This record gives sequence, C-alpha cells and structure tokens, in this order.
Amino acid sequence: MKTHLLAILVGLVAVCALGLVGAGCTGFAVHSEPVLFGMNFDCPPNEIRFWIEEHEAGAVFLGGFRMGSSYAYTVGMNEYGLFSSDQMVYPARATVGAPPEDELYIWDAFYDALRRCDSVDSVLAWIGGRRLVQYSSPLLRNLYADPTGNAIVAECGVTENVITAIDGPFLVMTNFHNGDFAELSPADVAGSGADRYRIAHRYIAENLDAFDLDHAFETLRRVALSTGDYKTRFSLVLDPAALAVYIALERDYDHIWKASLVERTIETYRGFAEHRVLPLDASGVSGPTLQASAAQTSARGFAVTEDDEAPRWPLLAMVAGGILTVTLLAVARR
Repeated sequence: MKTHLLAILVGLVAVCALGLVGAGCTGFAVHSEPVLFGMNFDCPPNEIRFWIEEHEAGAVFLGGFRMGSSYAYTVGMNEYGLFSSDQMVYPARATVGAPPEDELYIWDAFYDALRRCDSVDSVLAWIGGRRLVQYSSPLLRNLYADPTGNAIVAECGVTENVITAIDGPFLVMTNFHNGDFAELSPADVAGSGADRYRIAHRYIAENLDAFDLDHAFETLRRVALSTGDYKTRFSLVLDPAALAVYIALERDYDHIWKASLVERTIETYRGFAEHRVLPLDASGVSGPTLQASAAQTSARGFAVTEDDEAPRWPLLAMVAGGILTVTLLAVARR
C-alpha cells in the first residue's frame, strides 16, 4: 500500500511541476432533475484510464492517468452515488512534510471517502476533527456531491478546514479557493480558473430548468482546454440515480462512452456505427483501448495528433517531481 501511494504521489507531483505553466480541471454538481455531476480532466498527454474497484462502499468507478509505472486517480463515484473529484488549487495552504495521525492528507480524503462513505454527510463525519493538509506539491482540494442535493468543496485552510457548502441548486469548482469567495458573485471571483468558473456557472444557471446530459456535456465543452500543456483529456458526466458515467475522450463530444457501476461494463453510447461492450473492473480500460475501438466503429477515431504530443521538457519535470516526493517521504520516515 505504501509503495502504491508513493507511486501515485510521484505522479501527482510531476503533474504539479508541469502546472508551473498552467493548470486546469473543472467540476460541478447540479441538483435539478436529473441530478448530474461533471468533470473535465485537464492533463499533459499521459495515458488515461478508467476502473471499477470493489470496496467497503461497493463498486467505485474511478478515472485517472498514468505516471511512470503506476496510475493516479482524480475523479470517481461509488455505488451510493457519492461523487468526488480531486483538483489542483492555488495558492498553497496547510502544507506539511507528512501528516500526523490527527491530520488527513487531502488526496486520501478524496480516495478513501469513495471507498468508505455513502453521502456527503458521512464524508464530513468520517473526516471529523482531523485537519485536512497537503504536501507542498501537488496542491489539491476536493469536491463531494451526492444524490440528495448535498455538495461541498473541502479545502485545506490556514488554521482549519474550509468547507464551502452548496448554496442553491448547483456548485462549480475550478482551481481557486472557493472558500475565499463564498459570499461573492461569480463576477467577483479571481484566481486560477476564474474564467472557466464564470463560463460554467453562467451556462448552468441559464439552463437549470431543463439541465440534462446534453447540457452537462455542453458545459464541459465550453470550459474544455484545447491549447497549452494542459488539454482536456476526458470529460465525464455522472448520473448517480442510474449509477452511470458518460465519457467523452480528447474533447470529442460526438462520440460518448457509457460506464455502468451496475453491469461493471463500459460500452459505446452515442456516435458509433456499431455497439461494443467491454468489461470494466480493477484492471481498468485505457484511453488508447477505447480509441482503437472507436476507430473501428466510427468514421473518425480519437488518435492523438502531433499537436497533442508531449513536449520533451515535461519529462524533466516528471523526474524532478518524483525525486522531490521520494525525498519528502524519506525524511518523513526518519
């Protein structure tokens, strides 16, 4: 378990190192009819992957990316319809070398909550009096939402946890501290991802009465990143009532996949000439596997273009990030 966590941290630190030139990811929870959650995962062109794991809370769908010899999870939903996304946040707060027993690393709060909890209230009860903290990189915070209409953004604060509860029918999270702007209008927010926050907030508000799967994907399309080092690698819309996850790869919103926590499968859903079903379990299904299947069933595939290829310098950032994480953990063990 420690080796697995170390590998994940190495990957996350490397991604954070790339974030020196920009970061992304946009998440939301909309509690209308139907209740829908969404996330754009913005990342350098590492392999992406989807899994269904079995845990205390039952089946857990997870999305993530490859770093080195392991994978890092960044978004998920469990069998109770509890959703969580783990996204970068700036500036840094509550950074530590290694959390003591009365503190909880923010990534653990993301992953373990999906494994253990059945609602936002149970997440808060599980965190209890423990303070949320993070390493100096990556800088993270979490969005939680459930089918009852409850949703929060949980952030590491300077002196205590900062919990921003949903105020109305929806909640949006990008990369600034939601807690800093809890009482302000979208026009007044500032920081990393503020423009994406305003775009998503405005579109959801304008379409709330009829907000559905198409509106959810349109929200994600409007805030997708197509330039720079962080491009939108996948867009997810999660339906907690149906326990289904709808997936668009590489900003292609004409071809949609559907993962089912009930059937433990992933299948073609929209835009494909043929219907295909693949098993989805703890071994996972990679983006390239889905891309290859899409190329066989539709007129155009999801092949990575030359523009999407990674520049060579991020490899140095990955190595540096890995060395930094190993050093931090080695010091913490002493």
